[in-house]
Amino acid sequence: MLALTALTLLGQANPPQSFRQWMGGQEVGGSTQETRLDGEEREVRTREWMVLSRMGQDIREEVSETARKAAGGRLTFTWRLQLSSEPFEGRAEWSPREPGILSIQPAQGAAVRKEVPTGALLWPEDLETLLKEAARKGAPVQATTFSFPVQQWSTLHLEPQGGAPLPGFPDAVRFTGEEREGSATAPVEIWISPTAGQVRQRTELGGLELLTQRAELPAPVQGKGPGEGFFERTLQTLPPHPFQPWVAEWVLRAEGPLPGLPEDPQQTRLPGGRWRLRRAVPPGPAEAAQLPTAGAPSPEEARFLSPSPLVQFQDPAFAGLIRRLALPPGLSRWEIARRVNSFVFDWITEKDFTVGFASALEVCHHPRGDCTEHGVLAVALLRRLGVPARGVTGWVGLGEVLGLHFWVEVHLRDRWVPIDPTFDQAPASALRIKLGETDLSDLGSVGWEGAALAFTGVKWRPEQEGPIACQGDRVSGPGGIQLRLPGGHWDLQHGLLQLRTSKGGPWPTQAVNRPSESQLRGASHLAGTRTLRLGWWGPASRVLWMDLGDGRWLQVEGVSEVEAYELLDQLVAATSS
Repeated sequence: MLALTALTLLGQANPPQSFRQWMGGQEVGGSTQETRLDGEEREVRTREWMVLSRMGQDIREEVSETARKAAGGRLTFTWRLQLSSEPFEGRAEWSPREPGILSIQPAQGAAVRKEVPTGALLWPEDLETLLKEAARKGAPVQATTFSFPVQQWSTLHLEPQGGAPLPGFPDAVRFTGEEREGSATAPVEIWISPTAGQVRQRTELGGLELLTQRAELPAPVQGKGPGEGFFERTLQTLPPHPFQPWVAEWVLRAEGPLPGLPEDPQQTRLPGGRWRLRRAVPPGPAEAAQLPTAGAPSPEEARFLSPSPLVQFQDPAFAGLIRRLALPPGLSRWEIARRVNSFVFDWITEKDFTVGFASALEVCHHPRGDCTEHGVLAVALLRRLGVPARGVTGWVGLGEVLGLHFWVEVHLRDRWVPIDPTFDQAPASALRIKLGETDLSDLGSVGWEGAALAFTGVKWRPEQEGPIACQGDRVSGPGGIQLRLPGGHWDLQHGLLQLRTSKGGPWPTQAVNRPSESQLRGASHLAGTRTLRLGWWGPASRVLWMDLGDGRWLQVEGVSEVEAYELLDQLVAATSS
C-alpha cells in the first residue's frame, strides 16, 4: 500500500496522464489520471494498480478514486481499494461551511469525522499546483494530503536540488526529502516540471528501488529475469533449532539500526541491543475464570470490542460461524479465546499468499489467506463473543526463517495475552518480535508498511537459549524440554536432530506447529495402540506428525507405518509446562 501511495503523489495535472512503475528493476504497475468538466462541476479520476509476487504467488492491488468539486467549493470523494476478492469502498465529503472536518462513510462500518490539519490539501489538483510553483521558484515543499483507502494523513517534505532535465521535460527540477504516512517514513526523490507537474519519483521500499515516472519517459534498464522480491527481502535466516516452537524464552541481539519496539511482559529490552522474548504465562485461576463482557464495556476495552470495516462482526454471516463454534454457555474469556483460535485455524482451509488483505467478512465467506486473514477473523469472532481483542504486527520465527507476521492479543484482567490463530497457539510461541498493535479501525492502523520498513537494515541473531543434550535414548532442551525413546538413540548435528533405533533410522525429528489440512491431505489418522496418542502419517511423504498435547507437535520424517505406530506408543515427552 505504501508503494501504491507513492503513485498518488503523481499525475495531478490536465490533460490525461499515465505513469509506469518499477520495483527492483522489474515493472510492477502504473497509474492513470483524467480530469473532466461537467457543467460547473470538476472531476478528477485516478486509477492505480500493482502486481507483486509473494513467495511465488501474485498479488494484485488496485485503487480507483474519483474526486468532484462543486461550484460552491464542496468536495466529494469515492474510492475502491481491491486487495482481495471483495473491495474496500467508501465516500467522503468536505464543505467550506465546516472546513475543519472531513466526513467519511465506509461502505461497511460507521461514519467517521476526521479533523483536517491546517493547510491540508484535499483537492488533488491543489497539490500539483503547489509542486509546480515550488519548481518554478526553487522553493521547499511542505504538504499534507489524505489517503482515502487507508484513511490516514500523509506529509511530504521536499528541498530543491536544482535543475535536472529529463527527455521531453527540459525544465524539470529535482527535489529530495521524505514522505510519512502513519508509522511509515520513506525517502523520496522527485522531479517536477513547472509546466507539466511531476514527471518522476524514486524511493526505496524494503531495500528495493521503487521508480514511478511518466509513461512517455524511456523505461529504465530492467534486470535479467525476476529478482528477489519485496516480500522475500523481509525474510531473515535463523539457525536451525529442533525445539524452536516449544522454547519458552529467547534472547535476540540486533545488528544494525534498531527500530523502536514496545516493551511488555513478553518483550523486554536488555543492554547491548539485546531483547528478551518470552512466551506469555498461561492465565492463573482468576484470569482463567474472567467472563466475557456483557452490557456496556469499560472505556479502556470499548474500542477493542467495536466493529469496523475490517471486522464487521455484526453482519448476519457471523451467526453461522458462531453456530459452528457450538460454544457451551458460561465459558470464560480465555476458554473462548482458545476455542476461537483453533476454530479459525481449521476454518481457513486454503492457507496461501494470494490475498493482499481481506476483511473478516470476506474470510467468513471465503476461507483462504495467510496470517492477516486468520487474525482479522479471530478478532471479529472474539469481539462478537464479548472478548476484547486487537491485532499485532511484527516478526515471527518459523523454522529457519524470521519474517513479517500478524497475530492477536486478548485482554485478561490487567494484561494482554498473545494468541496465534495462524499456527493454533494459545498462548503464542515466544520467538516473535512485536512492533505494535492495532484496533483494526481501518487499513492504515494495521501498520504493515511500518513493519516492513523497520525490518530493513537490522539483523537479528539468537543468543544461546539453553543447551541441547543428547544422552543415549534421551534428548533434553531448554526449559525442561525432554524426549525419550527406550531403545533409541538421539544425535544432534548443526542444530538438526535425528533419531534412530536398532530397527531403522536415522529419522530427522523436530518440533513443529500444528499441521494444516493441506499438509495432512492424503495422510492417515493414527492412534497408539497402547497410549492412544494421536498422530497423522503420510504414506507418500513418510512423515509422522505426533500430537503430544498442550499444543505441542513433533514431526518425524522417513518412517514406515509400523514405525509410526511404535513411536506413538513408545515416545515419552515432557516439558516444563
